[in-house]
Amino acid sequence: MGHVYTGQIRIRHDELDPFGRVHPSSYLRHLAQIAIDASSAVGFDARWYEAAGARWLVRRTTFDLLRPARADAALDVRTWVEDFRRVRSRRRYEVADARGELALRAVTDWVFVDLGSGRPRRVPAEMEQRFGVEAMSGAARPAWHSPAPPANPGRSSYRVRWAELDALGHMNNAAYLDLLVQATLDVLAGLGWPIERLSGDGAVPLVTGGDVEYLDEVRHDDRLETCTWFTPASHGLDVHQRTVRLADGRAVVQANTAWRWADAVSDALAEPPGEVRSALRPLLAA
Repeated sequence: MGHVYTGQIRIRHDELDPFGRVHPSSYLRHLAQIAIDASSAVGFDARWYEAAGARWLVRRTTFDLLRPARADAALDVRTWVEDFRRVRSRRRYEVADARGELALRAVTDWVFVDLGSGRPRRVPAEMEQRFGVEAMSGAARPAWHSPAPPANPGRSSYRVRWAELDALGHMNNAAYLDLLVQATLDVLAGLGWPIERLSGDGAVPLVTGGDVEYLDEVRHDDRLETCTWFTPASHGLDVHQRTVRLADGRAVVQANTAWRWADAVSDALAEPPGEVRSALRPLLAA
């Protein structure tokens, strides 16, 4: 472990879903800012990147939510660069609640990119030195994988909005998670399970984990199509998705997310409505 940075997150009311929990994409937005702060703390701030003509882009994010946060929660974050691997770097995060208990853990895999060409660029030696991590210290990344989709997975469409773009004009990495969550809800609603029906008997669904790999950049007004399929899991469902750009058929993101049901008050795990799994039989993994 190299240089460890500590920061704090305060949950805002506009980050809450209708059940009073934080939208999963909000965690990713906070972690991205913490990563920027951690970089600045060792001398790699916005001016340095501008002069270097380079920037980090998120290639893949994995996360596990252990304790959902609610309004005004203050969360403490520890983060460190885990490795450098020529043009890539993996950063790890541990987020604790006010009691000091682990609430979220996550890993982002970043790619160092030349702004002029858009191509990956070798990580500078000075960066490896300041973060206290040896060059070429990382292992090969395990490939993203999911169970095979059925012959006819669920399908939903999406149009990229202006507000979802980052400073490079690309869709923000956290916005992809919003897209994937919405696609899941659209497919479930199409099967007769809108969110109101999914959240009966005092138990509500929430996203408790994910593995999201970003494959290509997406820009304003791009039309996207997401294929969605499922596997049953204890206390919920695992959701598998792949999104393509309709203009050229290129895949732009693929993801697995864990959807679990929990008591609306205590957050204790609960069972989903029994009939929902039966309704998903046509969309179960092959």
